[in-house]
Amino acid sequence: MCIMIIVNQMIQLFIMIIIGYGMGKTSLFHSNFNQKLTQFVLNLVMPCMIVASVMSSNTTSLALFDILKATFILIILLPIVSNLCIRFLPISHKGLYMFMMMFPNVGFMGFPLMKAIFGNESLLSTAVINMGFNLSLFTLGAWVMNYDQKENTKFYIKNLLSPGVIASLAALLIYAMNISFPQVVSNPISLIGDMTTPLAMLIIGATLSQYKMKDVFMDFKVYLFVLIIDFVIPILFYPLIHMIINDAMIQGITLIILAMPVANGAVLFAKNYNQNEFLAAKTVFISTLMSIITIPILVYLFLYK
Repeated sequence: MCIMIIVNQMIQLFIMIIIGYGMGKTSLFHSNFNQKLTQFVLNLVMPCMIVASVMSSNTTSLALFDILKATFILIILLPIVSNLCIRFLPISHKGLYMFMMMFPNVGFMGFPLMKAIFGNESLLSTAVINMGFNLSLFTLGAWVMNYDQKENTKFYIKNLLSPGVIASLAALLIYAMNISFPQVVSNPISLIGDMTTPLAMLIIGATLSQYKMKDVFMDFKVYLFVLIIDFVIPILFYPLIHMIINDAMIQGITLIILAMPVANGAVLFAKNYNQNEFLAAKTVFISTLMSIITIPILVYLFLYK
């Protein structure tokens, strides 16, 4: 069942990427339009998705202390490990590699997989953890994208006022105060937020269309990088997860999040901050493809005993 859910999610992703690839080969999806669409997603669509994720949540009982431990592992410890792993390697685009190591694709793949593996009761816990990811994405993520530049501190302060940060703080406030909204308000925000994944996939496909597919599949460094972040890292982290988190479901959620493919936001941020968007696009593509194999193996090894 879990394997079929993963395959189903992959097929949906690939179909959207292929459509974006085809559109990128036409005059409709020229580079300037692609850049404008990226700005549109980052500044409006994605913030709406963040806020909408908590507007309809009900405050069922949560293992909050274990969720805090999971958040510590994913949002504090993982970036530290990412920095230590990448900063001393003789490679270019270190900031982009750190970003891709730090931010898995929780938004599109995470929720359906958690529901399939752990049931509906896992969705709210995943949403709370994802709120921390969203805040980190638009603050630490923006700083990391400029890791290779001299003036990254100024950039970081400037981006504390970005729409993504404001939306993340608003989502935390809505959740903490259990604020409810009428459907006439929440539905339009949800509908706009629902465009995040399809638009992001179209942007990835359009970005890939600018390059030869041989160059996408023949970069073996990407395969090695993906294998490390989506398979080796979860295995190395599992003893710590098992030791400090008591709730079995939160243990599983944490492990699966670590095993998720690279977030499609890597391409959006790479385009927005003038990083190597092709490297980001092909890493998202390859990691999504490889996750069809790696996630079921991890689930079998650690969650189905």
